[in-house]
Amino acid sequence: MTRYALYFAPNADSPWWHAGCHWLGRDPSSDTHPSQNLISGMKPNYLADLTQNARRYGFHATLKAPFSLAQGVNEDDLVQHVTQFCQQAVALNIVTPSVQKLGDFLALQTTTGHSEIAALAQDCVVYFDPLRAPMTDADWQKRRQQNLTARQEELLKRWAYPYTEEQYRFHMTLTDSLAHIDDSTALILQQAAEACFAIDVPLSIDHLCIFKEEYPGAAFSLLHRCYFRGRVHAVSPVNIDD
Repeated sequence: MTRYALYFAPNADSPWWHAGCHWLGRDPSSDTHPSQNLISGMKPNYLADLTQNARRYGFHATLKAPFSLAQGVNEDDLVQHVTQFCQQAVALNIVTPSVQKLGDFLALQTTTGHSEIAALAQDCVVYFDPLRAPMTDADWQKRRQQNLTARQEELLKRWAYPYTEEQYRFHMTLTDSLAHIDDSTALILQQAAEACFAIDVPLSIDHLCIFKEEYPGAAFSLLHRCYFRGRVHAVSPVNIDD
């Protein structure tokens, strides 16, 4: 079953996009595979092994997690509603994103502007939720295996994703789980990521991307970019009957 996600991904000419695609070894806008960074002290394919799942999703930050479309909703409808949403949204600049540990993986995160980004993400969650098909039992069981808190399970029931509302954390995933590697290797990896993303320009969140997973397990491709034209003010959910 095809799924769609609403992500932020840097512009194609941005040094952040270039760095992210080379770090993960895949460009989801063209489904090409740029050569991954060579890390001193690691085997050539080691980074590829540590980024296998992240590479499938592509370099991005989640605004609305992957979902199947509701009955009666098609891809053109989704693009139309994204266009309408972006007429209201205003660009945000992240001045100092940095490589940090999040749980047991590395991610590009921010220490400033979190409330504004979280508000944008929640607006996406609410606005597009009527386009989402209900969770299946398999979806529910898969998510529940992630050791969620009671609050996260509550959010999962409401939005089909546990990391929404106050649980949202802006991040751009750089690795899969590192729980199995030793501390010295983890340090080498983090230092290499810090060097790769030592970029002295703001990361501008000025558009919304639709990513598409054609079938379960397929790599997500960047289907559409839509640029922000205004300001978000308590947007209402879409009406799929419009």
